[in-house]
Amino acid sequence: MSRFLYTIVWLIFLKPGLSAQISFQAYQNIPTGAPPESVLIADFNRDGRNDLAAMTGYSFLGDSNYKLLIYYQNEQRLLDTPQVFSGPETFQGNRAMVSDDLNHDGLPDIIFTHGDSIGIFYSSVSGGFDPVVNIFSGQYGCSLAKGGLNHDGFTDIAVANGGNFFVTLHFGMPDGSFFTQQMTTPFSDFRNVEIADLNNDQLDDLVFISAYPTGGLVLYSQQDNGSLSPPSFLLPAGQPGFPTTPYGIGVGDLNGDGKNDLVTTSPWNTPAANLNLWIQGNNGIVSPPVVRQAYDIPEPVVVTDVNCDGYDEIVVVHGGWLRMSVYNGTPAGQYSSYTQFDVPNSSHFNSRGLAVGDLNQDGMKDVAIASSNTGIVLLYNNGQNSIFNPTTSAITFEGIHITTQMDTTMIAQSIYTKTSTDTVNYVRLVRTDTLQITQNWIQTTTFQDTIHLLTRSTCGGILIDTLHGYYHFSNNTLAWIDTTLIGTRIDSFFLPKPDLSLTYTLFPNPNRGRRVYFIFGGNATRLFIRGRFCCRRKKGRVKFRSV
Repeated sequence: MSRFLYTIVWLIFLKPGLSAQISFQAYQNIPTGAPPESVLIADFNRDGRNDLAAMTGYSFLGDSNYKLLIYYQNEQRLLDTPQVFSGPETFQGNRAMVSDDLNHDGLPDIIFTHGDSIGIFYSSVSGGFDPVVNIFSGQYGCSLAKGGLNHDGFTDIAVANGGNFFVTLHFGMPDGSFFTQQMTTPFSDFRNVEIADLNNDQLDDLVFISAYPTGGLVLYSQQDNGSLSPPSFLLPAGQPGFPTTPYGIGVGDLNGDGKNDLVTTSPWNTPAANLNLWIQGNNGIVSPPVVRQAYDIPEPVVVTDVNCDGYDEIVVVHGGWLRMSVYNGTPAGQYSSYTQFDVPNSSHFNSRGLAVGDLNQDGMKDVAIASSNTGIVLLYNNGQNSIFNPTTSAITFEGIHITTQMDTTMIAQSIYTKTSTDTVNYVRLVRTDTLQITQNWIQTTTFQDTIHLLTRSTCGGILIDTLHGYYHFSNNTLAWIDTTLIGTRIDSFFLPKPDLSLTYTLFPNPNRGRRVYFIFGGNATRLFIRGRFCCRRKKGRVKFRSV
């Protein structure tokens, strides 16, 4: 069987298993010098691979203070050393980040809070980011969110101003700039803010956490005319004697009805540590919330499908307790149990200090955490649906039982590896079998280009797979290809069936020379004969010449 494939190779991914197992590799640390305050996962250079961003605060290591660090994912599916961009040197406030294409150039920009302003790193067309642009946003911006708050098609930014009785709204303009408005509220001491459709009217709403005069959720619904409704106050369920003020907000579909729900964390010790699940009903968020017990000091929370089973998980990091909890999503949406994973100690995690996304191009979502003690903490998803997770399969063909362990399965048409031919009424059928290609991965280095195989949408985002050529291998890239004949059959018809009966005379008969002549009737214009011939027709004759 030939090992050389001259046809296009298509990647066929292994089907997800039925199990909803949640698994992560042991955490990795990436030192950042000054402690990171927030992390963000996005494809910042539009190469089809997610990258990692971190925003640092202040430490005595002055060279790393107030920096934007971009860790681009390379072709080997690893994170490069960071590109560093300087930010404003303002001590006050958290450096929370979100990302969106603000100026419609096809590249994601980064928006973050610092002091009394938001900063914007616009993506540069030549790569990286331009110097930061600052927009005044009011005292102590501690969190921000993006969305559409006046349904004009442009991204808006909401900033929670801690200790103040206003929220700052930056309304996006066509050129990527903003019109700023401060919206007064009867609440203050904001911790976190989100923008999402919370009443299923296809318009984004605004929700934020307030600690004064009573801790809870404040919800502004967007109206048809683009304005925001008067606020609604939602009181969390808590343990008697403990404050009701939540810490983090997560947005996702908790019960599989296609509508956005909310999760808030109560950052206390057991027994007051809990999650509040705010389910969206027919007319918006339903109060009181459903309560689920949590491990100590739950802080930032993200709601997303971690194990690719179609149901959202709840991911929580616990301040000071060296733990990350993942509540398993189920069709019933019960979230009655969680699995814990070790993380390094950090006394506190900011509300935007947790990000979830695919960081190694395996189709599964990984976790990045901004830790004040150790830098960036990475937990790579080790779930069974990862394309790097070897899967054992068995094939039986022509009495031979073959068992292989593979990372990825590809299908390629063979070069007439096995062909059977039938002739019926001068119709030639060629049945060509196909090959099953298996590939394994190794850890070495390459300088070769890649061949794009296939783009596929997964729960981890858009997955673009590549094949490294010339047998020079990269980290986590193709090491070898093996082939196994399988029973798939392709039928090809080489000659049309004659409309009329076809008669012919072959001479000389028997033929002992190199030329064969036919005299025939009917309307067939071509005739394939067993063997390899070139032919031409002239005045009712076809001359065949051996080749």
